Amino acid sequence: MDLVIVESGAKAKTIQKYLGKNILVKASNGHVQDLPTKGKDGSKALWSHKETNLPDPPWSWTERSENHINRIISDGRKKKVDRVLIATDPDREGEFIAWRLSELLSEFGDIQRITFNEITESAIKDALKAAGTVDMNLVDAAKVRRFMDRLIGYRASRFSRSWSLSSMGRVQTPTLGFVVNREKEIENFVSTPYWAVQAFASGIDFRVRFHEKDDPQVWKDEKGKIDVHRTNDSNLANKAYEYLNLESQITPETVSLNNYKRRPKPPFTTDTLLQASGSKYSWRPSNTMRIAQGLYEAGHITYMRTDSTRTSNSSRQKAKDFITSKWGSNFVGKGAFGGKPKSGVQDAHEAIRPTNPLSELPNGLDESQKKLYRLIWARFIASQMCDSEWTSMKIQAKIETFDKFLDGDTKWRISPGWESAFEKIDKTPALAPPQPEIIEGKKVPLDKKGDNPKLIEDKTKPPARYTQHGLVALMKSEGIGRPSTYAATIKKLLDRKYCSDNKGRLKPTEQGTLLCDEVVPFYNSDKINLFSSSFTAEMESDLDQIETGQQQGSLVWDGFVTSFKQLHESAILKKKEKPTKRQLDYYERLAALVSDEELGKIIGDEEPSEMNGERIGEVIDQLRKSTEGVAIPASAKQISYAQSLAKSLEMDEATACGLVGLSSFSELTGGKSGTASDLIGQLRDKTDSTPKPPSPKQLNFIKNLAKKADIEEEAACKLVGLASYSELSGGRQGTASKLIESLRKNSSKK
Repeated sequence: MDLVIVESGAKAKTIQKYLGKNILVKASNGHVQDLPTKGKDGSKALWSHKETNLPDPPWSWTERSENHINRIISDGRKKKVDRVLIATDPDREGEFIAWRLSELLSEFGDIQRITFNEITESAIKDALKAAGTVDMNLVDAAKVRRFMDRLIGYRASRFSRSWSLSSMGRVQTPTLGFVVNREKEIENFVSTPYWAVQAFASGIDFRVRFHEKDDPQVWKDEKGKIDVHRTNDSNLANKAYEYLNLESQITPETVSLNNYKRRPKPPFTTDTLLQASGSKYSWRPSNTMRIAQGLYEAGHITYMRTDSTRTSNSSRQKAKDFITSKWGSNFVGKGAFGGKPKSGVQDAHEAIRPTNPLSELPNGLDESQKKLYRLIWARFIASQMCDSEWTSMKIQAKIETFDKFLDGDTKWRISPGWESAFEKIDKTPALAPPQPEIIEGKKVPLDKKGDNPKLIEDKTKPPARYTQHGLVALMKSEGIGRPSTYAATIKKLLDRKYCSDNKGRLKPTEQGTLLCDEVVPFYNSDKINLFSSSFTAEMESDLDQIETGQQQGSLVWDGFVTSFKQLHESAILKKKEKPTKRQLDYYERLAALVSDEELGKIIGDEEPSEMNGERIGEVIDQLRKSTEGVAIPASAKQISYAQSLAKSLEMDEATACGLVGLSSFSELTGGKSGTASDLIGQLRDKTDSTPKPPSPKQLNFIKNLAKKADIEEEAACKLVGLASYSELSGGRQGTASKLIESLRKNSSKK
């Protein structure tokens, strides 16, 4: 009997349906083994290796995996399995999982690897016929990626803790650098004021043209960019506004028409899908990837982690058949493919497309899945359609009492072409020229609407903060990260509190800025800046070349270790040259407890900020001895946390501090046994015991777990003594958390 192993339970169900009862289909539930995080090897940053071989660390079980794999082995023995087909995802991570499974299931003898880009009956059966072996180039690339992340994560993260920071990462830190640099651009931005006059006629937006480009008075922004529709002369702007108000009409002097075509875009890659769903639906990348995962596992779309725009001949032919039947053969186009793969593009499998292009919308999808499927379907169908055709109109108009022209433009679509595929997603544009007709020399009255004409007094705005999908686009263009890591990297920055997401815009926190400004420079040298986007992109390229067999994994790893060791040792030496922020903060708290006279004896005429690391350490030791037994003030971080907890409980300062016999946060003492820790503990207990609804994330997680376990809502809620999801409570001690744990146990037993 054959045993097929995939990564998720949902995928296993879909494939079991195609293969029938004579083949056993099981899920590995993701990674089964990885680098150790516990025991004697859990704290290791790297393992010894020879120049021609990669390290061979002890691979440790991931959470709950050992029992799960043992059950699969037991089931395999009972069913007398004689061949194992490992069908994990077709990428580096999937190949790594396949390799570990092949080692763990070796007792069954015949271990083969199968891959597919879509979960359809034909794709699965074709994959079974083409079964091969685990691709060790892919495995080596996955190993080297792990070793790099481990070394940087353990050594550099430990280094960053001198600044009370939690971590540094190969991809996350340069990505954070983009956000921090954008914030500096915003802070340093100097606005340029301007005046403008706007008027609407026949629905067309007209702007007064105050200056020509060669006019010495032409308006320029802070970077020297010219805008002829703006002016620094308020009198000139007011004059234009008054005359437009007086005449209430304009006369077109020249009207020029231009016909042009718009080409369809190629099918989605991971980054373009994240950008499109972010722009259209304001979805976060993690949300889009979760929804796409569900569509993929249900067999509706191809694999959603890809940077290729390639698609199969059969899928394109089906798309063209659909286009012909719905709109006519004249709507079929040459096909948009996006050109040859660029450097750094893995092109391992197809673009993201519907598995059945003939299906506009499959049954059984929730609202979010419907939105994403429609978008993916429309983009793929459109890629096989003809260009859309448009006409643009540019107008230069005047008024009799003012010697400056007004510029206006509009456009309308004359043939929909590929845009027909988006008719259920996008708004229908203008399909005819404006009415009344715009004719040279014929006066056109201004539209009767509020503030028309409009006098504008404003100033230039700083660049906007990045959206999450905008940051993905930047990561892609800079060559850092890959389809499998875009969403995870941004989520990590938010989870580590290095960034905050405010109304869809990313802003660096104080810790994020501190990391980039003060810690990252320690890892810069004349030749290499470890956390620069260019060095990270080079590392990504090396991993791609290992994957394709162009470079040997051991040589790439050996070169990286050598570079990192030099940079890390240099960083440690540089750090000793001056005190860290953490040391200075601690010094300030201790110094406040001694008299000026005693402090003078300890530091003399020295400035703490001018001391080297060793000297500030000696001063802190002396101050600790002098203040032994004296309670030190709470840290700013402790006070801030206590304040946020009190605010969430709607407690004022006096009431909150009264829990530890104090009247204000400034009286709190630090340390593990201080009143700040005591107050935080009490406030957290109150937070946990205060009834509140479960978060949307908890509810979604519960529903997914229940679905995987084949348990209906009523049966699931009975596990915690409730009747429906609406009765669940949130928080760490809430019934939602208890139900999640119960469903996990239930799933493990199954």
